[in-house]
Amino acid sequence: MLILKLRKASELKYKPTLVQSCNLCVPPVSNIIEILSKFTKHCTIRICHDNIYFIILDDSCMGEHPFVWCVLDQANFFRRYVMVGLNQEFNEIFLEFEPDMMAKSLNFLKASQSAESMTVKLTNKNSPCLTFEIRLTSPTLARMCVQDIPVTVIPHKEWNSFVQPKLPDFDVKIALPSMKFLRNVIERMKTLDNQVHVTASTNGTLVFKVETIMADMATHFKELSVINDQTGSSSKTVSARVDIKKLLDFLSSDQLNPQMVTCNIAHHKMIELTLNSQDVNLHYVLPSIDR
Repeated sequence: MLILKLRKASELKYKPTLVQSCNLCVPPVSNIIEILSKFTKHCTIRICHDNIYFIILDDSCMGEHPFVWCVLDQANFFRRYVMVGLNQEFNEIFLEFEPDMMAKSLNFLKASQSAESMTVKLTNKNSPCLTFEIRLTSPTLARMCVQDIPVTVIPHKEWNSFVQPKLPDFDVKIALPSMKFLRNVIERMKTLDNQVHVTASTNGTLVFKVETIMADMATHFKELSVINDQTGSSSKTVSARVDIKKLLDFLSSDQLNPQMVTCNIAHHKMIELTLNSQDVNLHYVLPSIDR
């Protein structure tokens, strides 16, 4: 097993990551990166021994805290996985990359019928890169396709900006209806306003509403599952107003084939949307907008 030493980048002395996967794992990884590219132009990947995290900061909304937190269990994606971090105490690697550029590389592999395997390495080619080595085979010829994605090594002093955010206790946690159907509803509402009022109650009702001078539009969903309802027989209703475009961005992640999607509301504070599938956990935080 090969581990190459990476030259000094910034203030860190990293050894490279070597990750090898079979081609069967590429489509879900490609879908994840493609979704992240819709959220942002720059994303941070945190590579740990057990998990890989994709983290997006939104300074305009959450200050220095993440608003997207995506967790992958590396064992579900990679056949061979070797990483050496900063040191034994901080055995992690933090890199910033452009998800759109990575998505294009992975889409090439996903579309290729001759791709046999892919190896991802953290290399130094005048500057740090994630190098994708794609083995292509055919009945008469074997080839190696290499693609380099430039990355920025994030120094240890900045790691605290990428820790999992501490969220408030949510007043209501409720399951979302079909993401595809809901996306069609919100797209129509987007033509009326750039904000949407989301109201949920412990009786299983979820309402999306936009208000304008000319008209109001609301869609009601009833008999939805309420998660960990501890209010007993009394009914509780909470709400938050959020950016409608960012809500639509999250709803585009239905291609991950989620097993459960929930909407967690802290009254007039924020909404956390969570998506859980067999391989991925995605957390998406939207702060409430006051008018």
